[in-house]
Amino acid sequence: MKKKYLVGGGLVVVIVAAVAVWFLFLKDDAPDVVSVGAADDQLSEDLAAAGVDDVAVDDVPVVDGIDGTWIVDDAVGSFDFETASGSFAGFRVAEELTVGSVTAVGRSGGVTGSVTIADGALTGADVTVDMTTISSNDSRRENAIRRAINATDFPTATFTFGGGIDVSAIEVGGAAQSFEIDGELTVAGVTNSVTFAIDALVRDDGFAVIVGSTDIVWEDFGVTPPSAPIVVSVADEGTVEFQLIAAR
Repeated sequence: MKKKYLVGGGLVVVIVAAVAVWFLFLKDDAPDVVSVGAADDQLSEDLAAAGVDDVAVDDVPVVDGIDGTWIVDDAVGSFDFETASGSFAGFRVAEELTVGSVTAVGRSGGVTGSVTIADGALTGADVTVDMTTISSNDSRRENAIRRAINATDFPTATFTFGGGIDVSAIEVGGAAQSFEIDGELTVAGVTNSVTFAIDALVRDDGFAVIVGSTDIVWEDFGVTPPSAPIVVSVADEGTVEFQLIAAR
C-alpha cells in the first residue's frame, strides 16, 4: 500500500512539474501583432472609459481633410501587454528553448513623435522610442534585452522619414489604407535604411491610428540577442513594430 502511495505521489509531482514548465516556458503568451483594426477598437474603448470631454486634443477643432501635423498622443490609453492600449513600439522574435519554441516580445510605451501631411502627401515623420522603459511578456527577459540593445549608452531608438509619399487615399472616417514607407531606423546607435509596411486611418473624432512593421537582422544594428541557460537559440531576424495614436 505504501508503495502505491509513493507511486501515486510521484505521479502527482511529475504532473505538477509538467504543468509548471508549460506555464513558465511553453505557454506562448506573446501579444498579437499590431493591427490597425484592433488599435482602432481599443482607442474607442479608451475614449469611452475616459469620457470624450476629458480627452484633450490641443483644443483644435476637428476639420475635414487629413493635412496638418499629427502629434503622438499620450493622453489616451495606457500601454500594457494585456490591452495594447495607447502608443507603443518594440520588437518580436522567435526563441527556441530547451523545452519548446516561444515568441519573445519587447515593447515600450515611451513613444513621442509627429507626422506631417501637406496636400495629401506625407512630407515628414519622426518617431522616438524610450528604450530604457522597454518591457517584455516575460519580465525575466527585460534586463537582458536592455543590455543587448545597450540602452544605457543609447537610451532611444528613432525612425525618420523625409520624402514625399501620396496618402490622399486616406479619408476622414474612412477605411484604413496601406502604404510602404522608406526611412532611417536607428537602434543602439546604428542607423540603417528600412521599409515599414504601414496601415493608417483617420477617425472623424480627430484621432489618427497608425500601425507599422518591418523585418530586421539584429546583426545589422550591432545587436547580439541575449542568451540564457534555457535558451537554445534566438532567430537572427526579428520584427520591429509600432502602434501610434496621434492627434492633430
